[in-house]
Amino acid sequence: MKLLENLEYRKLMTKQLKEQLLFLLKNSEEFMIVVNMDGVEFNPTLPPEIEDALNKDFIPFAIGGYTFKSAFVENEKFIFEAGFGSENIGAMVYIDISRILQIVIAENPIFINVTATAPKETPKNSMEVFASKSRNQRFIKKS
Repeated sequence: MKLLENLEYRKLMTKQLKEQLLFLLKNSEEFMIVVNMDGVEFNPTLPPEIEDALNKDFIPFAIGGYTFKSAFVENEKFIFEAGFGSENIGAMVYIDISRILQIVIAENPIFINVTATAPKETPKNSMEVFASKSRNQRFIKKS
């Protein structure tokens, strides 16, 4: 389907996702997201035994309790702190908003991003790769 490859349409979906996330956070509405794993970064990196146990394609995240309180949107990233494994190892989770497949409340999908599974655009040069990481935004001069 050509629509899913259309950059303008993909930007529209990302904008709508961002607005949904901001609305839910503003209105203290806990929710769950299902995310394409190629859009997820953990800081610090999770131990191999935990990372190996994660689904390599999609992963659900429950955004509630402390995770909800730590959640925020920055540029095109949804960021929160979560605990993993039986020892509840803490990590910051950085999610590329465009890679969120679903937003779910009480087992009801309220938003489905049909572009989340489309191939990710690849940056063209090293500066774009550097700029694509949210943690590097502080080094980039805004015009």
